[in-house]
Amino acid sequence: MKLRCHAWLGVLACLLLWGLAGHAMADSTTAYAPVPSDIVGDWLVESRDAVIHIQQVGDEYQGYILWQLHDTYGPEDGPELNGKIVTDRNNPNPALRARPLTGLKLLTGLKFDPEKEKWENGHVYNSDDGRTYNCWVRLRSLNRLQLHGYIGISLFGGSTVWSRVSMRKPAPGELPFVLDTPDK
Repeated sequence: MKLRCHAWLGVLACLLLWGLAGHAMADSTTAYAPVPSDIVGDWLVESRDAVIHIQQVGDEYQGYILWQLHDTYGPEDGPELNGKIVTDRNNPNPALRARPLTGLKLLTGLKFDPEKEKWENGHVYNSDDGRTYNCWVRLRSLNRLQLHGYIGISLFGGSTVWSRVSMRKPAPGELPFVLDTPDK
């Protein structure tokens, strides 16, 4: 029994150290000095099924769903939903479950900290689970954004990387955006 306990403690220690190293790497400085407005624009999420538009509103930065690959439910969602607009059906507030996801504000409260070169003290809403998380954003480059969501302390969270895109009027069968030139 002691051997098993010690083995688990070793695994736990390794995971904790790995998390600290990953967190330290995520907080390393960027290759250039961003300015507050660098975050403004359209960003393709890592799963490539939505574009988030980030804009300045007063003294903070906010983001909303500009486009999503599936803006209507399909047959796999059941006959009662098939063909209907995708809504915020996982919201804990029943009064908000009928609001469409396209146009939904999901990033709020981000403020730029020039010393840390990141936007902090924000909140990100996850429509998949209906929860709102604390978040910060850092630009890895002008065209790559890292969003880190967490509960409590930043160490215990997860990150995703978004790519800057330019929106366009698509030809039939094309996507409504093109990826901006990747940074070298």
